Amino acid sequence: MSGVHTLWVARRVTSRQLVGRTGQLEALRSAAEAAAHGSARVVLVSGDAGIGKTRLITEATSQARADGFVAALGGCVQLGEVSVAYAPLVEALRDLRTQLGEPALNELLGPGLVDIGALLGTGGGAAARTSGPLFEHLLGLLTRLGERQPVMLVFEDLHWADASTRDLVAFLGRNLRDASVVLLLTYRADELHRRHPLRPLIADLERDPQVERVALAGLERDELVRLLGEISDDLLSDSIVDELLTRSDGNPFYVEELMAAGGIGRGLPATLADVILDRVGRLSEPTQAVLHDAAVLGYEIDDVLLAQVTGQSVASVTAALREAVFDQLLVIDGDACRFRHALVREALYDDLLPGERERLHVATAAALEASDRFDEHARWALLAHHWDAAGLSVKAFAASLQAGREAERVHAFADAAAQYERALRLYDRLPDPGIPQTDLLMLAANAINASSARSRAVTLAEAALRELDDDAPPEQRALILERIGRFNWSLHGPAAVAAYEQAVAVLVGRPASREHAYALSGLGQSLMLRNRYQESEQTLNQAITMAGAVGANDVHAHALCSLGATLAGMGRVEEGVDVMHRALELSLQFGTDEDTSRVYTNLTHVLYFGARYDDAARVGAEGIAYSVRTGYQSGYGQSILGNWILAMICAGRWDDAEAVRADPRILSGDAYQELRWLPLLLGRGRLDEASRLVERTLADTLDTNDVQFRGQALLRAAELAGINLRWDDARSLIADALVLARSSDDQYYRAQIYGLGGWIEAERRDAEAADALAAEAASWGTGVATQLPEVRAWLATVPAERSRAHGIDTADEWAAVAAVWDEVGQPYRAAIARYRQADALLRSRSRDEAGTVAREVLRVAASLGADPLATQVRQLAQRARLDLAGPVATPRDPVAALNLTPREVDVLTLLAQGRTNRQIGESLFISEKTASVHVTNLLRKLGVPNRIEAAAIAQRVGL
Repeated sequence: MSGVHTLWVARRVTSRQLVGRTGQLEALRSAAEAAAHGSARVVLVSGDAGIGKTRLITEATSQARADGFVAALGGCVQLGEVSVAYAPLVEALRDLRTQLGEPALNELLGPGLVDIGALLGTGGGAAARTSGPLFEHLLGLLTRLGERQPVMLVFEDLHWADASTRDLVAFLGRNLRDASVVLLLTYRADELHRRHPLRPLIADLERDPQVERVALAGLERDELVRLLGEISDDLLSDSIVDELLTRSDGNPFYVEELMAAGGIGRGLPATLADVILDRVGRLSEPTQAVLHDAAVLGYEIDDVLLAQVTGQSVASVTAALREAVFDQLLVIDGDACRFRHALVREALYDDLLPGERERLHVATAAALEASDRFDEHARWALLAHHWDAAGLSVKAFAASLQAGREAERVHAFADAAAQYERALRLYDRLPDPGIPQTDLLMLAANAINASSARSRAVTLAEAALRELDDDAPPEQRALILERIGRFNWSLHGPAAVAAYEQAVAVLVGRPASREHAYALSGLGQSLMLRNRYQESEQTLNQAITMAGAVGANDVHAHALCSLGATLAGMGRVEEGVDVMHRALELSLQFGTDEDTSRVYTNLTHVLYFGARYDDAARVGAEGIAYSVRTGYQSGYGQSILGNWILAMICAGRWDDAEAVRADPRILSGDAYQELRWLPLLLGRGRLDEASRLVERTLADTLDTNDVQFRGQALLRAAELAGINLRWDDARSLIADALVLARSSDDQYYRAQIYGLGGWIEAERRDAEAADALAAEAASWGTGVATQLPEVRAWLATVPAERSRAHGIDTADEWAAVAAVWDEVGQPYRAAIARYRQADALLRSRSRDEAGTVAREVLRVAASLGADPLATQVRQLAQRARLDLAGPVATPRDPVAALNLTPREVDVLTLLAQGRTNRQIGESLFISEKTASVHVTNLLRKLGVPNRIEAAAIAQRVGL
């Protein structure tokens, strides 16, 4: 807006320098310094409206630019009940494009050019719809830019952020580890009511040690005096200063507005809105009118667009905006203006009469329809907002539908759901909506499910079911019921079962159809997930037969996916693996991305069931890459990661499991994933973390009655209770888990329950209870035709624990148990058995052999980082006066003194050679992301802040 840029001097109503905030500014500088050295930081800047967040950020970005940073800023936008998707990201990217130039930005974008170009309005078309995930591309951009010069990325007003922006912030918060990036996030603390959607994100971010919090409070009296000295040439009395402090509570914006209104000598206005409107009232009438109009436009006040809204000439609008900028009610922002503070816009908007607002919303929407200023997803979101605010339901409905489609195009599923829900709110006001309400409800439900807010998805899908006419085809009813089942299962709810069963029941006696096959497949899937394998196999085979008869290849793949897991659950692992590979082949050819992600989930599950841990890791890596590429990293990606983590824990690759869990592309917190992570926390003695996760998983699975979720949660809780010597609690939890296992066809978890129960009774020295448990385990195990590898090992452990409960366990007995665990490929469980063997050897006076076994246990425990087991071995050796160092003491290797894993030594060696994360990944045949995680963990383990100091350590020890 060229006319506004000719301004010269504005009347001073703000301080020429930042007053106070010394500690807060230093915190931001420290964060920037850490980022400049390759250690990313996220800083949460909070405070009430007007407290000075933007001023602090302005000072910090100015300093950062002086220090060689590239700083890009973007702000969230409030549009009634729905926000603009990715508004701060779009604004920041435009800022980057201006600073770097389009050619340089495009070079940095690399493969993300099309995806991010869609947001900037330069990608467009079908290419944008089929591009890779936006989050990954943005991460790549920031990482590559950070390698060139450090980056400060600022998102302001996060309290207005749309759901997609919140997801993006969560992703970046987890991703930005050793990138030279500092992410500053501001939000109004006074906006965060108990149910505000930003609260969970803030709570999650604050748990990360790389996230810092800067809270802004009101100015102290001496700081207020300094501020008043900056903005007023008058000497104010103590009574006026005190009155200002009382009325403003030290809020700088309130103070500035009160001073700008000139009302100090005449008595203070009753409310800030009065202050703002009093100040606006001193402007010319044309400017006041234009500002009221601009308050409705709200988002990027462009003089040409505003002229179209008001019907005035561009010249007159520009003149009015110039006066408002001169008086600092507006500020120039790029090629447009914005209100200096949102409170100014709010006061002006509230001052309009209802009829004025409606007229201006209509005019704004009409201008937007002909405008090419905004990106399509933002333009349609704005149109939907303005037509809705104008009360024109037909236009608002049509715009909301299109806005939902556009939001889905840029993977903003939560924003798409919000648009569809607005359309639902308007639905009954329309004479002919042009879309059945059932279909609209399912559009919203599926969008919500894709964004992980699944409880609302269930509500909408159930409403869609109720909307069906009595004469609606049963096939349509069955499809909705299948979705209800799926949404409920994502919440681990028993209501899923009833929905699946009803989906099949409504089609009894109907001709074979794709819908019928799909309903059978869904029911079979639910039976598999509840470990009712015999019923599942029968139902899934019916689904496969029907799918083949009607040529439904995608349903065939869906049913095979569940059948493979079913067969493995019954111990027929190789058969299950073959079926899973066929499911993957068909799903890739005929199925959806969601179906294929589910195949990867079940295939990793089947492989670790069969103790094929390296294969599970390989497939897990493929599955994570696929789920991220197709946008299913939430849900399926979390489940794949959980299976991969457990496979690594079982295989004794605990450091690799840590690196896998830290994969920045996948958020933690899913109950399925956390249950598979808990064994490592317990094995390494990280009991505070374990306690929090146990409590959470017990709460998350409270309403479920299946073994793999509730039973597993009870199992981990029992183990923790035993570690904490709460034996009665541990025994009660085992009993509850066993009740669930007995009602299913499960063998994997049931064998673990017997094994852990045996340990508990042995520790209690309750021989009678140990006898009863061992007898039941032996009887059950005899009836299991084909046992899974781990099941065999647990069933071998139970009688040894029974003997220990009686005090008659022998070294040979435990050596045999260890040998079984060796065959399975689980070194930690084998080491525990050998610890018992060493104890038994000492009781039989075989000290030399006991020392040899104990040293082997200590070696394994040290390599795993299993500190509790290592402590037990040392205590055993101390009591028996065993020499764990061996017959000959060897000099301490300086590299070994670092206590690093072999992989970490490799990473440190390459890091000392100056290799980037990408080069480290290429050398070690791992992804750049995994290399980044290894580097971050290595720096933390060495206790150094950056790569330079790590390289210095490497040189000192001769790497």
